[in-house]
Amino acid sequence: MRRAVLLCAIGAGLGGCVGGPTCDEPQFYEEATTGPRIDVPDDLDNLDEFKEMVIPEASPRPPRDPSEGCVDSPPDLRVE
Repeated sequence: MRRAVLLCAIGAGLGGCVGGPTCDEPQFYEEATTGPRIDVPDDLDNLDEFKEMVIPEASPRPPRDPSEGCVDSPPDLRVE
C-alpha cells in the first residue's frame, strides 16, 4: 500500500512539470478594445481634451522564437 501511494505521489510530482506555460496562449489584454469617450451631460462642463491620456499603438516587433522561452519566466541556468 505504501509503495502505491509513494508511486502515485512521485508520478503526480513529475506530471506537474510536464504541462508548463508555453507562452502561446492569448492573454486577456490582447483582446482589449478602445472604449467610448465619456458622454458629459448638458448641465456639466465638458472634459478638457488636453488632459486625456492617449495610449499609443504598440510598435511592431518580430515574433519571438519559441525556443527562447517565456518573457515572464526566468531564464534556464546552464553551466558549461
